[in-house]
Amino acid sequence: MQCAQCHHHPFERWSQDDYYSLAAFFTQIGRKPTSTRGEDMIFHKRGIAGATNIKTGKVLKPAALGDAIGDIKPDEDPRLKLADWMSSPGNPFFAKSLVNRYWKHFFRRGLIEPEDDIRDTNPPTNPELLAALEDHFVSSGYDLKSLIREITRSSAYQLSEMPNEYNLADQQNYSRYYPRRLQAEVLLDAVDDLTGSRTDFPNLPPGTRAIALPDNSYNRASPFLKVFGRPDNASVCECERTQSSSLAQSLHLMNAGDVKAKLSKAGGRADQLAKSESEPQKKVEELYLAAFSRLPRSEELAVALDFLNEPRVDAAGNAVDPKKAATENMQDLIWALINTKEFLFNH
Repeated sequence: MQCAQCHHHPFERWSQDDYYSLAAFFTQIGRKPTSTRGEDMIFHKRGIAGATNIKTGKVLKPAALGDAIGDIKPDEDPRLKLADWMSSPGNPFFAKSLVNRYWKHFFRRGLIEPEDDIRDTNPPTNPELLAALEDHFVSSGYDLKSLIREITRSSAYQLSEMPNEYNLADQQNYSRYYPRRLQAEVLLDAVDDLTGSRTDFPNLPPGTRAIALPDNSYNRASPFLKVFGRPDNASVCECERTQSSSLAQSLHLMNAGDVKAKLSKAGGRADQLAKSESEPQKKVEELYLAAFSRLPRSEELAVALDFLNEPRVDAAGNAVDPKKAATENMQDLIWALINTKEFLFNH
């Protein structure tokens, strides 16, 4: 639609009239200050909404993309008509866009890729599958839980992430599950859960999870979120969120002060387990259940127990106090689990 602001799109069906007809929904918006400092009230100014095509000079009434809305009275807010059209079964774009985004959320790749580039000249890899999911979503009354259930119960979602000789190079046909790194907010909450700590965000109740942050201004309070790609919403492009891995992320998990603080937190998981009278095997099992939702394999258990029982020495070669050594060994074991691919990726 940005192209259609100045000229007819060269490869799509959208014209300048389509652009200005869509813009007309917002031409009667007014703004005035409220009693709260820095806050404005947005309202509909009485009048007939319309936008002028700068080339033809024609005043265009509000119209949805490829669809008529009908007459809008001067006292009626045109945005309400647009909202009704967007969520109506007759809108061919809403269900397609949302279903595609949810598919990408679970599979790392959308049926239409990039997920916010839905146009005739960028067709889906599996049109029949996308159409079936659209029909299911609309017929269920736009039930998101039903859509998620349908996707996660599919054979495609339950495939192993381990490739074989036939699908090793496949990156678009979903012949195997494609591992994807946890999103920044989810990963931060996972680290908090494993270490037994909580990230404090300014002006929010203690214990607020990263996935519950109301907006992206809180990225400034958490270097972790910024390094792992939580977007600042400076643009409308979905590409602003970074899902790829980087050297900065590896270095952050290895050396960052906020990660070290979580590991060494008084009363955290490492501190509690080091002071616990439980058997070492039980401690390792608790860590694996918290990190991976599974018990350690025999070889993993053996390596972890050997490490926990390993004596520590300081820089001068003197033996470290056993209690301090036990705490530091537990912190290092948790740190090692955080840095594993099994912890960092959906697989």
